[in-house]
Amino acid sequence: MTSLTCPVKVTRDELFCSRKKYPLSCTAKTQGNTVMSSHRVSVSTLVQIIEELESEEEEVILFACRDIASNTNLRELLSEVNEGTSHPVILELLYLLKRFDLIKKHFKISKLEVERLLKIHPRTISDYRYLIIELNEAIEEDELKSLMFLLKNELRNGGKLKNQTFLSLIVELEKNQLVMPSDLDLLEKLFQTIHRVDLKKKILKLQETGIIQGGPYINALPATASLHRISSSACSNTIPQIGAASNKGTTPVQDTLSQVGEHDERYLVRKQNMGFCVIIDCVGNDAEMLQLLFRSLHFIVQCHWYKKVDEVKEILQDVANMEQHKIHDVFLCVIISRGNSDSLFCLDEKSPGLSLDRIKNTFTGQTCPNLRGKPKLFFIQNYLVCDLEKRQRESAVEVDGPREDAACRQWVQNQSRIPNEADIFWSHCRVDELELQRSSGSTSLYLRSLRDLLNDKRIRKQRDLLNIHTELNHIIYTKQAGYALQLRHTLTKKLFLYPA
Repeated sequence: MTSLTCPVKVTRDELFCSRKKYPLSCTAKTQGNTVMSSHRVSVSTLVQIIEELESEEEEVILFACRDIASNTNLRELLSEVNEGTSHPVILELLYLLKRFDLIKKHFKISKLEVERLLKIHPRTISDYRYLIIELNEAIEEDELKSLMFLLKNELRNGGKLKNQTFLSLIVELEKNQLVMPSDLDLLEKLFQTIHRVDLKKKILKLQETGIIQGGPYINALPATASLHRISSSACSNTIPQIGAASNKGTTPVQDTLSQVGEHDERYLVRKQNMGFCVIIDCVGNDAEMLQLLFRSLHFIVQCHWYKKVDEVKEILQDVANMEQHKIHDVFLCVIISRGNSDSLFCLDEKSPGLSLDRIKNTFTGQTCPNLRGKPKLFFIQNYLVCDLEKRQRESAVEVDGPREDAACRQWVQNQSRIPNEADIFWSHCRVDELELQRSSGSTSLYLRSLRDLLNDKRIRKQRDLLNIHTELNHIIYTKQAGYALQLRHTLTKKLFLYPA
């Protein structure tokens, strides 16, 4: 199979010189016949070519030309690039599709001659588009479904795309500024998650060459500073970690502890395997802010808005069953909802609610073995709906070590075995529901302050999560805004949200 990424290797000097040496009306000689290699084709030839294309090939052309043409109608688009550019774009597109039969039929030249022309006239389609089209060819149907599930809350309409294809998925990610030539970090993480490390390496390899750059990009806006970003130097620094992985693209935690200093005291946290984050916002004020935060910290983030209790239970169970936790170092869950001291009501009005213990127990080492030995972080913003609860809520910070329940007593008795309840960090903030009425649409003081602290790279590097939470306590209680913050944890090591 011919690589789409670099069909013809040409140096920059060769490209520069070729523009002077070879005019656009140059001729190509093949088997004794002289054939004009003009960059334009006749209207009738263009119509014939379009009629002979498959629907999948039409989609590839539309995707390939997103940076050079604004039309979404195939005939209008090809007419536009045929008349509006000084490069042999139609030939290049047919070469990209590997439709050498159409090239021979309509241009009377061979594959070798096309490659020679592409060397003379630098390619119009960007290296980024060539790469994505190559990835599209390699993605299997079940893998695409996995990607759609992971991204359904990142996209409009819950990821229900008109065309259930990898290219249409990429187009939506581009529209949401999640994927672009200068930012392929999300794709790398997704391929790592679905165990397609070979595709992740294709991205890293091309980034190493430095030929994927920003440049003109008319169909997607530049990423904001808050979005995660990866540079060529960062890629080269992570390659040794990828090379050390197993055939499935994963490195068991116990086999990689030696790569991190103070491994007896710190949890292993790596940029490429940072973790999965699920955010469930039943109030609607904070999810977007948190999504940007944790994505910038290299988490794969899944967001849900306005869910009922049964829906939340199903979401949490689906997340707990994900095989991808095997390759992740941290799990993170954020839930924002109305509730009482023991339960969250989500969107239900008449319901016993979702037990807080059930949330935690869904992700213990016993119920979710893929997270055993890894830190599991929960941040709960609970808006209390009962005045009685308001009077009874705690007025002081409660910071506990390992809880004195059955699992933790077993841990104390036998420290060589990690208990089901170990490695949990539970941060629970309560405030009266009236706070939502007083400041409609505003973010939670608790979650906003958490965001500000974790956004500070210096703080994340110098302080572990417990120390950061101590600072969060200070902020919350200094404000005296009616928020009550409780921390319970069974962490067995220090956790720095700063990748090794």
